[in-house]
Amino acid sequence: MIWSYIKSRLHAFRDETGGSVSVEFIIMAPIVFWAYASMFSWFDAYRQVGVHEKAAFTVADMISRETNPIDNDYINSTRDMVRFLTRYPGQPDMRISVIRYVESIDQFRLDWSRSRGGYRNLRNQEVRNWHDRLPMLVNGERIILVETAIDYTPPFLFGLMEENTLSTFVFTRPRFAPQLCWNQC
Repeated sequence: MIWSYIKSRLHAFRDETGGSVSVEFIIMAPIVFWAYASMFSWFDAYRQVGVHEKAAFTVADMISRETNPIDNDYINSTRDMVRFLTRYPGQPDMRISVIRYVESIDQFRLDWSRSRGGYRNLRNQEVRNWHDRLPMLVNGERIILVETAIDYTPPFLFGLMEENTLSTFVFTRPRFAPQLCWNQC
C-alpha cells in the first residue's frame, strides 16, 4: 500500500508541468549570465590590447618624424598622450630608446634610453645580443624602440582572466633624419 502511494506520487510529480519554466530559468540564469559576462570580459580585453598597441605605434611614428633633439618635456608629454589614447586612469610605464647596429662586432649598441614609470633605462649589455628581438640592420643604422606597459583589470573576474600587464615592444626607423638625438646632436 505504501509503495503504491509513493509510486503514484512520483508519477504525479513527473507528469506535473506547472512551474517548469520557473525552474528552468532558475537553473539556466546563472549559466547565461556567466557566459555573457565572460564574453564581455574577453571582448574588452582584446579591445584594450588593440587600443594599447595602436597608442604605442602612434608614439613610435610620431617620434620617428622628429628632426630636432627631444628632451624630458617631450617624453613626459608623450607619456601623457599614451595615457589619453588608452584612457588609462593611472600613468603608463614607458621607455624610449635609440639603438644602432655595429657590423664589425655583430652587436647592437645603445645611443640613449629614457624611461618613465616602472621601466628603467636600458644598458648596452642588455641590447647587444637582441638579434632575435630586433630586425636586421645595416652597419650604423639606428632604430627607435618604444616600450609601454599598463595594468589591465577585466570588468568581471570569474577565474577566466586575472589582472594583467599589457605591454608593447614597437620599433621603427627615423624617417626624416639619420638619428634621433637626446637634448642635442
